Amino acid sequence: MRVLILSSSTGAGHDSCAKAVKEAFDNNGVCCDIAEVLRFISPAASFVITNSHTLIYRHLPWAFNIGYKYMENHASFYSKGTVINWFLSLGRKKLYNYIVGGGYDTVICTHPFATVTLAAALDGKDINVKTAFVSTDYTCAPTIKRSGIDTYFIPDATLIPEFEAYGIDSAKLSPSGIPVKQVFYKKTNMADAKKALGINPKNKHLLVMCGSMGCGPIKNIVTHISDKMPKNTEITVVCGTNKRLKTSLGKLAKSNSNIHIKGFVDNMPLYLDSTDLYLTKPGGLSTSEAVSKSVPMVFINAVAGCEAHNLKHFVNLGVAVTDENKYNVSSLCTELLNNDDAILALKTAFESLPKINSANHIANFLKGE
Repeated sequence: MRVLILSSSTGAGHDSCAKAVKEAFDNNGVCCDIAEVLRFISPAASFVITNSHTLIYRHLPWAFNIGYKYMENHASFYSKGTVINWFLSLGRKKLYNYIVGGGYDTVICTHPFATVTLAAALDGKDINVKTAFVSTDYTCAPTIKRSGIDTYFIPDATLIPEFEAYGIDSAKLSPSGIPVKQVFYKKTNMADAKKALGINPKNKHLLVMCGSMGCGPIKNIVTHISDKMPKNTEITVVCGTNKRLKTSLGKLAKSNSNIHIKGFVDNMPLYLDSTDLYLTKPGGLSTSEAVSKSVPMVFINAVAGCEAHNLKHFVNLGVAVTDENKYNVSSLCTELLNNDDAILALKTAFESLPKINSANHIANFLKGE
């Protein structure tokens, strides 16, 4: 068995998902590689689209939301004959040659873009390749309606009717959860995790992170929380790749020793283990990582689009709360940090969630086990 995962760097979640699935195959002794699907069109196309996505996501979230809603209402947006389908199909020959040359018998897509390019690459070809799509949000991406994939790994069984409504055969659906790396399934005692990160174990810890790109009104929210937060509370803000945000918040940290500002971190599991409350945007991967650690969440609806579905899913499950006014979430955080019973109720709600090691489920399913 040789597996190829087609990902896209338009958002870190797709790559994180791909790496988690690859890890599961690697642990089972199965050859598995990851490729950036847009590079089959050209490196320049990959660079331009990835950076444009970052720009829009970070600075023009309203445009992202409008675009996603348009696609929800026009499911044929990626169909044959459309400009976007033509563009994504430009990489079909290179991808086909890459699959054949690499001897891959299984191809997994972690981004809807990849399903379009893969379908074009395999169209009319006499090749025996098993195909799969892994959803990285708690909704059915409208663009995969006509993707012709063999198996769809979806985040939750409750989403089956939604995928069926888009014309996908229920026999092709496998509820798996969203894959996260195996380290997220390992637990460090909260007090020990706090000590390791330089946080007083006796203090509450509020972790703030708004995606790998550090989008949303984080500065205003953190400033407001810092003015009202309980004395026994420490805040860690993970700014990701947003260097400007890290610099601006650094000034706030200088005047308050209980505020810690970080850039990109590579020990997120430890941060989650140390966290009493997690203020974040409802990205598919970030929420799934938090769920694996049973960390109560407060959502900032910073981008909307597909993330609005993630927000609704977890709020309905009772493991997260939010406020329609994104600036009111600061007050919501301070209220929860002063209410141990409310935080406990959020943590207790995790007990009813299905416990699935998603990446292992996907690897075992595709291996036929």
